[in-house]
Amino acid sequence: MLRQPIYAVILVLVLALSASAAEFGEAPMLAERVADGDLPAVEERLPKNPFVVEPIEEIGRYGGTIRVAAGGDAHDMANVMTSFNSWLLPSPEIDELIPHLAEDVVASDDMKTFTFYLREGTKWSDGHPYTTDDVLFWYEDVLQNEDLTPVISSHWRPGGELMELEVIDDYTFEISLAKSQPYFLNLFVHQTPILPKHYLKQFHPHYVSTDELNEMAEDEGFAHWYELFGHKNYLGRHLALNPDLPTLTSYKLEVDSTERRVLVRNPYYWKVDSEGNQLPYTDRVDAARVTDAEVYTGMIISGALDFAGQEAEVANYPLYRQYEEEGNYRTILWDSGSSNEVIVMVNMNHENEALREVFQQKEFRQALSLGIDREEFNEVFYFGQGKPRQFTVLSTSKFFEPEFEQAYADYDLERANQLLDDIGLTERDGEGYRLLPNGDTLQFTIEMYRIGQVEAPKVELLTEQWSDLGLRVQMEEISGELQHQRAPANMMDANTWGGDKASDILFPINPQFVVPLAPSWEMSAWTEWARWLNEDGQSGEEPPQILKDIRGWWDEMIVEPERDRRIELGKKILEQQAENLWVIGLVGEAPIPLIFSKDLGNVPEEGLWVWDSLRLSGRHPEQLFFRE
Repeated sequence: MLRQPIYAVILVLVLALSASAAEFGEAPMLAERVADGDLPAVEERLPKNPFVVEPIEEIGRYGGTIRVAAGGDAHDMANVMTSFNSWLLPSPEIDELIPHLAEDVVASDDMKTFTFYLREGTKWSDGHPYTTDDVLFWYEDVLQNEDLTPVISSHWRPGGELMELEVIDDYTFEISLAKSQPYFLNLFVHQTPILPKHYLKQFHPHYVSTDELNEMAEDEGFAHWYELFGHKNYLGRHLALNPDLPTLTSYKLEVDSTERRVLVRNPYYWKVDSEGNQLPYTDRVDAARVTDAEVYTGMIISGALDFAGQEAEVANYPLYRQYEEEGNYRTILWDSGSSNEVIVMVNMNHENEALREVFQQKEFRQALSLGIDREEFNEVFYFGQGKPRQFTVLSTSKFFEPEFEQAYADYDLERANQLLDDIGLTERDGEGYRLLPNGDTLQFTIEMYRIGQVEAPKVELLTEQWSDLGLRVQMEEISGELQHQRAPANMMDANTWGGDKASDILFPINPQFVVPLAPSWEMSAWTEWARWLNEDGQSGEEPPQILKDIRGWWDEMIVEPERDRRIELGKKILEQQAENLWVIGLVGEAPIPLIFSKDLGNVPEEGLWVWDSLRLSGRHPEQLFFRE
């Protein structure tokens, strides 16, 4: 039970179950290892009070391998089959928090002190106990080590002072903050620090001499000990990609090749079903690496995959439905859970002075928004099932106002062109494109990294619509590696992303699309302004006063103990987004197709496919099983 004043108690998926009240069951492959003396008995491998998943349909059966695939890095789909290692989990509606790895959390009335109770007896995949010693290792040896953490995030320094962590016993610890932090627990949905001290300490100078570590690093091709440490602690989101790294996830890495990743069940996983059977039900996850979208689609419709989500495209929904019988799968539509499926932003800190001057004028960004036919986007890409809207929080958020999602969201070419004329962009070149004040053609490139529902056809349609404004806009598809490099380095004209982080779980703690927080790989709109604000003016460029105000409002909001004042401050931030359009949204709350084999049981029929909810993780994919 989560006992604290911020969130309601949620017991939808968590049931009381004690070892004395149930006889635990286990997979046959693990029972064989127990019989051979290779593993302890199942009751010795589980926590004293395991997390209990009430199956969606029925108690499942053990066995089988779930086949998935992903473009680029196969961990994207492999790890969606494993619930995130988090002390707290978002509810399916992403409006509350549920105890997860933490059995309970208690917050003080002033929201400065938080007491965490870990599940006693939880074990790493190698059988070593998971205790507060692991938490303390992160706090003392990683967070406060300048080589591993050169800059400590403001999340861990509310009020400018590093939080204090006190270990009470093996399963209880307390975090104390300098200021009230009402959204502090939200951090641990996506940022729970999970590090196995017993394994990683052999690569840390607190436990091994630096000279010895540097020799080890050199032997493995690294220049410094901290590079070796990062390699040994190599994670893909939460999935351990170093096969020797102990994990708490339901599966651990078994095979890693250029073609695929194969995961095998974790014999010490800390969840059971409502009859005491240890999860997961399936033995393995086989994640193929597929870089060609057509090949991926072919695998879906031929029945070569048991689940498809991240790479499935809503544009292919009719095709998926057409081949359901032949491919032996079902196509289920979830709500995206995103404020917008695609957002676009121009670089207001552009190195080109002429472009920067234009991009910084809010009338230019308003014109861009008014020049988008969102109804066409909705019909063409979402079969009319989405919601044309501006980027803001979800309509279910306590920070939402209708005018925020309606701001400059009409399709009004006349008004858009007039706004461009009014800011002096009246001259045209020989092809009819507008000229910058310096006489150059006003042209820029939208760099697009294919992620989620951000797809080339959508961006291409956007560039076509903006040509009606006399703007020469091109699209260039780039890799995730380039996105990581170019956005924080202020090298982009413009970029696209998915409009997530708009729920009451993530918006308060990471409003990066409407508040200049820090340079990031997702956001190219204000890299240098964010750098200046994040580093107290020591680098970057000084931003306009309104952005200083916005950052100040957010800084106040995250420490404000009064709920009504927090909501007031959040709405002030969103009001400025509605007027200034730091990012521009197209269509939101749209349907997302998920593909499930007809052989799978406990398939969730509804959900929110968004990072805020941890996608499938919030519905406990460990309960999926093969009926035959």
